[in-house]
Amino acid sequence: MTDQVTDRSTSAAPFDRREYIFFIIFIAIIGSFSSLVNDMYLPTVPAMMREFHTTPSMTQLGISATMLGLGIGSVVWGSLSDRYGRKRILLLSIAVFVIGTVVAIFSPDIDFFIGCRLFQGIGAGGSMVLSFSIPADRYSGRQLAVIMSVVGALNGFVPAAAPLAGGFMADRFGWRGIFIVLLVIGVVMLFWTTRRPESLPLSRRIKVPGIMSYVRAYAALLRNRRFMIYVLTKAIAIGLLFSYISSAPFIIQTHYGISAAHFGLIFGANSLALIGGSMLVSKLKNIKGCLLWGGTVMCLFAIAEAVVLWLDCGLTGYEIAVVPMLFGSGMVFSTANALSMEVGRDDAGSASAILNVVKYIFAAVVTPLVGLGNIMHSTAVVFVCVALVSAFFLMLVRRLSPLAAIKS
Repeated sequence: MTDQVTDRSTSAAPFDRREYIFFIIFIAIIGSFSSLVNDMYLPTVPAMMREFHTTPSMTQLGISATMLGLGIGSVVWGSLSDRYGRKRILLLSIAVFVIGTVVAIFSPDIDFFIGCRLFQGIGAGGSMVLSFSIPADRYSGRQLAVIMSVVGALNGFVPAAAPLAGGFMADRFGWRGIFIVLLVIGVVMLFWTTRRPESLPLSRRIKVPGIMSYVRAYAALLRNRRFMIYVLTKAIAIGLLFSYISSAPFIIQTHYGISAAHFGLIFGANSLALIGGSMLVSKLKNIKGCLLWGGTVMCLFAIAEAVVLWLDCGLTGYEIAVVPMLFGSGMVFSTANALSMEVGRDDAGSASAILNVVKYIFAAVVTPLVGLGNIMHSTAVVFVCVALVSAFFLMLVRRLSPLAAIKS
C-alpha cells in the first residue's frame, strides 16, 4: 500500500552529483518566479496608488492581472513544451517576462502598468510550470523527490519571505527598484537557460500538431483518478498555507500587538518549519507514507490552531500550533509534487500546468474567507474546513491500490 518509488534517471548517462546540484539550483530559481513577481510587489501597493493617483482597487488589479497571467501561462507554456521541447519554451517564456518587466518600469499610468503585469504573469507562468516538468523529464524516484522537496519548500517560503524582502527594498529604492531586481533575475536566468540542455527528447514529444492533441492530453490527466487525488491534496495544503499567510499579519500585528519588525522575525522563523518539512522528504524512502504522515500532522495542528484562535489563547499558543502545521504542510507539498509528476510524466508539461492552476484556484477561493467578520473566528473556521477536506483526500490517498503504484 505504498507508492514507494525507486531511483531511475531518464538518462542513460551515469549520475553526476555536481550537475545534479546545479540542476536543483536552476530549478529552484525558475520555480520561484511566480511568487517573486507577485509577493515582492505587495509592499509597494500603497506608494504606487499615490504615484499613479488611483484607487486601492485599481492598484490591486496589478496583482489580479499577474495571477490571471500565471494561469494562462501555465496552460499555454505547459502544453507547448510537450510538443516543442522544454528549453525553447522556457527561453520564450522568460523573454516575455523580461520584456513585460522592462516596459512596466516605464509605465506612465496604472492602466498601462496592469497590462504589463499581465504579460509578466504570462511569462512567469512558463517558469513555474516548467520547474515541475523539466525535473520529471530527467529524474525519478529519490532524485526527483529531492528536487520536488526544494520546489515544495519554495512554494511555502517565497510567498512568506518575498513581501519582507520587497518591503525592505521598497523603503530604499521604491517599486521600480523591485522591478529592476526582477529584471536582473530574469536576464540571468535567460542566459543560464541557453547553457542548459534540452530535457525532453524528440521521441517523447507530442507528435500530432493541433489544439486537439493538447485537449486530449489534459482530458486524459483530468480523468486519471490517482493523478487528480495527488493534485487536489497539494492544492488543499496550498490553500491552508495562503490562509495562514493572509491572516497572520492581522492576527500577529493587529490582534496580538506585535511590531512590524518582530512580525517579520516570527514570520521568517515559521517559514523555517515549512522548509524543514519539505526537506525531510528527501531523506525518507516511502513517498506516499510521507504524504500521509505529513498530511495527518497538518490536519491535526490546523484544528489545534483553530481552537487556539477561537479561544484566543495568546501568541504562544498560536505559535505552538502553527509551527507543526507548517512542518506537515511542507511534507505534503514535496510528496504531492513528486507523486503527481511521476504519474503524469508522459505529458509532464500538461501535468505541471494542471498541478499549478488547480492550486491557485483553490488558494484564490479559500484565502479571502479568512477576512470575513472577526478574523480570529473566520480564520479558525477556514482552518477546520480545510483540515476536514484534506483529511478526506488523505483517506483517498491511503486507499489507492498498490497495484497502481508508480512504475520504476
